Amino acid sequence: MGDDLRNNTAQTYLSLHVQNETDKLEAVVLGIGTDLGEESEINPTSKYHKEEGTYPTEEDIQQEISTFEKVLKAYGVIVYRPKNIEGLEQVFTRDIGFVIDSTYVVASMQEEIRQMELPGVNHITNRIDPNHIIHPPKGANVEGGDVILWNDHIFVGISARTNMEGYEFIKNAFPHKHVHPIPLVVSEDRKKNILHLDCTFQPIGTNEAIIYENGFAEYPKIIYELFKEENMLKVDQAQMNRMFPNIFSLSPKDIVVERSFKALITALKKRGYTVHEVDYTENSKLSGLLRCSTLPLRRA
Repeated sequence: MGDDLRNNTAQTYLSLHVQNETDKLEAVVLGIGTDLGEESEINPTSKYHKEEGTYPTEEDIQQEISTFEKVLKAYGVIVYRPKNIEGLEQVFTRDIGFVIDSTYVVASMQEEIRQMELPGVNHITNRIDPNHIIHPPKGANVEGGDVILWNDHIFVGISARTNMEGYEFIKNAFPHKHVHPIPLVVSEDRKKNILHLDCTFQPIGTNEAIIYENGFAEYPKIIYELFKEENMLKVDQAQMNRMFPNIFSLSPKDIVVERSFKALITALKKRGYTVHEVDYTENSKLSGLLRCSTLPLRRA
């Protein structure tokens, strides 16, 4: 592996660079799911599957992530993995940290059990220049699923997991960016609840986006200004519940999509995208999908 952590000297830091959601991916941290622990009620979707007896197995979760990893590596991406911590899911690496430009932001998560996942990536973050790592202040919660980058703009979802203090932290930490708070619909009804911003909105290509318009608590004017009506792929509530917006871009033209999203796949292909299909249905039962499972470190 070209950038293997074990072969680097202590003085060689990992190169970080992420400015948007679609530039060519070069390095990423992918979740593991090797020890799910007890069945969780951490969000309405997980709670539903626990109650229905349809909670995913570790074997199925790992199989789906392994398939995703093969797609990433086939595309030439350097893939890092968390170290297993007993009893923790460690599937959705997006939430525990994220890169903005050349800065690694250590997330401050609402749920204590998610905060316990941070040591699992210490072997990676220890190889990042300490001058390029920042932490939110006490009381500021921000998770990577609520942070979407679009060049000079940063969208921060205000949700049950990310608060206004978290938004203010990002705004103050990146004064050269236009940082926008995007209030989301929060509900105990799993069919209406928007866990993170990337469950209702996701840029693709160079000027397009996938969007569930009813996922916002307030009209997101800035999104409609930046992504014109004709450049939006709109999904309905049923499609949002299946997590249509939670795709993952390998490049402006290459997108990884859950293979059962036939309507989305057809629409993307009509717009000229190359679609890489993977099975990720069991992961979706934990209320996360492809973007949730990834923590990009470097895009070209």
